[in-house]
Amino acid sequence: MRKTIFVFFLLFSIKSYAYGQELPNLKTVKLNKRVSYKQAEPTVIKVVAYLFKTPIDKKNKARNNAGQFLIEWMNGTPDYIFYLEEKETSFFNTDSDLLLMYMAALTKFSLEHPAEKEKRTQALGAMNIVLPYLYQQSDNKSWTKELWQLYDASKNGKLKEFLYH
Repeated sequence: MRKTIFVFFLLFSIKSYAYGQELPNLKTVKLNKRVSYKQAEPTVIKVVAYLFKTPIDKKNKARNNAGQFLIEWMNGTPDYIFYLEEKETSFFNTDSDLLLMYMAALTKFSLEHPAEKEKRTQALGAMNIVLPYLYQQSDNKSWTKELWQLYDASKNGKLKEFLYH
């Protein structure tokens, strides 16, 4: 009996985990009117969650589609302004996947803190989301010296000072 319950629990866990990584059908989401961007926000939240739950993999077509959708939404939404300043993005510009994850973190922070409009606060919020993910998920052997310094500053609670002083 215990083995049956354990197997059932294991199968349920695997199914739940797989379901959590599924993307909504992005082809059905039209981003052509102002209101459509607002209506797409629940999908954007799912896309961002998907990006953070899946490993960086250039061959993963679903992940690439999710990234394209996110960028399209970010470029068109009238409700949010995303600042992609060189000061912050220069750490990621050697790898488009790293930059995409910074953009996903910026989106996540902005959607969770809609009243926060100050670009430095948004950037710091995004960095605090993306850097732990990148450390665990990306090939950090290829990180630049500057990205390592950024990560170390974040880990030591000195991110703001590192970036802006």
